Amino acid sequence: MIWLFDLDNTLVDREGAFLAWASAEVAARGLSPADLAAIVEADEGGFARKEDTAAVVVERLGWDLSVADTVEAFRAGIREHVTAYPGVVEALEALRARGERIAVVTNGAGHQQRGKLAVTGLAERFEAVVVSGEAGVKKPDPRIIDLALEALGVPGAARDDVWMIGDALHADVAAGQAAGVRTAWIAHGRPWAGEGQRPDVVADTTIEVIEEISGRG
Repeated sequence: MIWLFDLDNTLVDREGAFLAWASAEVAARGLSPADLAAIVEADEGGFARKEDTAAVVVERLGWDLSVADTVEAFRAGIREHVTAYPGVVEALEALRARGERIAVVTNGAGHQQRGKLAVTGLAERFEAVVVSGEAGVKKPDPRIIDLALEALGVPGAARDDVWMIGDALHADVAAGQAAGVRTAWIAHGRPWAGEGQRPDVVADTTIEVIEEISGRG
């Protein structure tokens, strides 16, 4: 079986890392909960344009930094605070021990995404890492799935043997479905909206998704 994992809010708690960084910055300046809420809202769970998030960060924190420097500042803060979800490292090691093929397929800047993999100890668990900022194509474009299979050395793999796993319906699930592979959605307690084709597996956590897929054989 071939497992293609999203990174942010699938393997690592990117949303929690941004909140931790923003909370520390707001507290250091004696600012209000409203300032923190505005910064977190502007981030949109990581899906907002980085320049738009940076504009709100500058306004609320009173920084005298360029947009580009502000983006790099909160990216560094995320790397400082990011952690893998409990049990993820062990689950990936178990997959590798069974001879499963695993790769990361993530949107984002190469240095940022690879930095998260490095500081969380996840980088060495994967045979291949495909980052949109390096590949020139991003989810939901199905071509990024093909790039991952090529990186694993299995470009002709049967699509029923491939799983795209992630927390974003509009990116991870959409890319997998467009590529004709199986899909799993990590709900994090969110209800299924009933829009579009339902993923093959829906569960609240990455560990639950891995367990359900593994149980299917």
